[in-house]
Amino acid sequence: MASAVSMSAAAATDTSPAPTPRERAPRRWWIIAVVATLAGVLGGIGITQIVRASNTLHATSNQIFTSTGGIFDKENGQPAPSWSLPGLRDPSATVTLSQFAGKPVVLNFWASWCPPCRKEMPALAATARRLQGNVAFVGIDTNDQHGAALSFASQTGVKYPLAFDPHASAANNYGVYGLPTTFFISAQGKLLGRQVGGMTAQRLDQLIQQNFGVHATTAGSR
Repeated sequence: MASAVSMSAAAATDTSPAPTPRERAPRRWWIIAVVATLAGVLGGIGITQIVRASNTLHATSNQIFTSTGGIFDKENGQPAPSWSLPGLRDPSATVTLSQFAGKPVVLNFWASWCPPCRKEMPALAATARRLQGNVAFVGIDTNDQHGAALSFASQTGVKYPLAFDPHASAANNYGVYGLPTTFFISAQGKLLGRQVGGMTAQRLDQLIQQNFGVHATTAGSR
């Protein structure tokens, strides 16, 4: 009883004002801002559907968020994992990384169900035509249906080799965790860089020049 009276007395003498809604707001808006920032980063990367990740490749510390919302990793020059897959257009044919030896390679992992892949594919097709003879392009259709992938590839006008990898075996070896992901491989077969997320034509040209020393906008006219 005495304790109850003491507590009542203390409550009666406590003149501290209760926090107003305005005083509580900063904390609430801080939490909202953090959540919104994280959502913006994750949403802006422009990748679709996480595929089975592998620890075969490890990103370096030179990871950069690009102006297009993607992530670019500068690789450490380790050898690009080899792969051999059936062709998308002709399953009886085989597409391998080794067939591009001696040329720098743009290796694009994509799928027909991936919106960022569909958005960037015309830029890849146009740049590949312009750089024919200077840079090799190859695409690996990943975790996809053959008919849907073939139909989409024909719509975009892609002429460079396309491989079909329905079980994402090559993607696992390269540590791909989202689509699209594009690797830049030297003429000696070394990994130079990796772009996670879709690219504009301008961004693709920039990365080709940065990694291969080839000016994509003028190479086709030489």
